[in-house]
Amino acid sequence: MTHAVNIVKKTIFIFALSISLYASEPDFGKFDGTAVIVDLNSSTKTIYGNHADERVSPCSTFKIVNSMIALECGAVQNENETIVWDGVVREYPFWNHNHTMRSAIAVSTVWFYQELARRIGEKKMVEMVCAAEYGNMDTSKTLTNFWLGGGSLKISPNEQVDFISKLVRNQLPFTLRSQSVVKEIMRLDQRDGMILSGKTGSCAGIGWFVGFIEWDDNTSLCVSNPR
Repeated sequence: MTHAVNIVKKTIFIFALSISLYASEPDFGKFDGTAVIVDLNSSTKTIYGNHADERVSPCSTFKIVNSMIALECGAVQNENETIVWDGVVREYPFWNHNHTMRSAIAVSTVWFYQELARRIGEKKMVEMVCAAEYGNMDTSKTLTNFWLGGGSLKISPNEQVDFISKLVRNQLPFTLRSQSVVKEIMRLDQRDGMILSGKTGSCAGIGWFVGFIEWDDNTSLCVSNPR
């Protein structure tokens, strides 16, 4: 599992690096992809593809928001608190054991984040998603599935970029601690003086990468959405 995760991280790093630093148009192959790149220093935005304003399910990229809300609400005390596996065997073996937020976000463990949603509760979830102005802010289709394929929550690549920009700048309606912790557990790779942080997601035939690269005093945001 560790080897497979490392390969995925390396692939993401190369992909994000090429389109963020060198303005190389991404190759989405057979997919109808969209990518949005923002240089935070110059505020320059580059858009590839035709769906930058089209809202779709955030899939597992919602784990970024879910993590911050969980920390704000005390659903977990910190990123290293363990939630015990419920014993239900799921499709990926690396989901089938106890997890912390740190380990769960790294391998996108759905049951862990569904448990966080239950602990947060519908009222607080609605309040915090709306406060963050995340996508269409619609959490109405079941508390544990609204961000997945067929769920009610939708967000566009441009909205994802706006959200991640606020996170990088600590401008979201969450405490500095919550934002800092989530950025730290989003870290995917570090090499040659550059740090890549982000989250992947896939559901209902669409994919996501939402993240940012930092080097020297520069930050570049990268959102890609193949479908």
